[in-house]
Amino acid sequence: MRGELKQQELMKNIADNVVGMMKEHGADWAKPWRKAVGATGEPLSAKKRHYTGINRMNLGLVIALQGYSSPVFGTFKQWKSLGAKVKKGSSGIPVVFYSQIKIKDKQSDEDRMVPMLKAFYVFNADQVEGWDGSWIKDQAPEDQAWEDAIDADALIEACGATFHHTQGNSAYYNRGSDSVTVPLRSQFKDASGYYGTAFHELVHWTGHKSRLDREFGNRFGDAKYAMEELVAELGSVMLSIISKVDVDPAPDHAKYLNSWIRMLGDHPNAIIKATSSAQKASEYILQSSKAAYRLILASNKSGEEIKG
Repeated sequence: MRGELKQQELMKNIADNVVGMMKEHGADWAKPWRKAVGATGEPLSAKKRHYTGINRMNLGLVIALQGYSSPVFGTFKQWKSLGAKVKKGSSGIPVVFYSQIKIKDKQSDEDRMVPMLKAFYVFNADQVEGWDGSWIKDQAPEDQAWEDAIDADALIEACGATFHHTQGNSAYYNRGSDSVTVPLRSQFKDASGYYGTAFHELVHWTGHKSRLDREFGNRFGDAKYAMEELVAELGSVMLSIISKVDVDPAPDHAKYLNSWIRMLGDHPNAIIKATSSAQKASEYILQSSKAAYRLILASNKSGEEIKG
């Protein structure tokens, strides 16, 4: 087993997995990922902490592609410390993290800190023997409890977005009015189609300059446009896992496939930016909804009237 992957090789491996699923499953390329993680739960480290960003997506894809029954991953040393043994012949899965290193600025001759991406290998619990279900003690603060979420409708209603349901065939986020428009629920074939569309447009809503301030691009086909659409698609998947509902992509999302495949093929590192932005968007929606939901609960408990 090689000790460390170069950054470009690592990102290419992840991007190739995504492109492979896009080519095999078309517009619904994320369905195996959603289905697998929906059954096992989000990827966890041996410290019982959720993976984030690109690692969250990549390990979710690995669970789907390898058919693992457990969401837990650990390094060789971590499993050993828990009294477990990695099975002979098992292949590790690369994960990445950023650390800060000090370098000397050639122009100013001053020290400065820069981020350095490092890679290491983890193994799924299905690849080890002798694990008794215990965890490595971790003094770090608890990260986001993704399972602790309100339902899909509450997520949409409480996040703060101006949301319009209209008779029509179009779903879109309007930057000018800062509002989301989707067809009536009755126009969708099923709930999966509705939630897939609603979540996709809500992720676009988070990109407004007053929120996460993402670049949207100006027209179909340009790189920024394709990136924003991929962020919305990934964010929709993350929201579906958080709220425990299945989602189907809108039929017109198939037109973006070639742009995504080309972008990831030419620039594998784009997958890091896309997943990071999608996670920030899904967290923004979740936290906005939870904050509003807590206010409603508090008002109800105090006997105050809730006015719409």
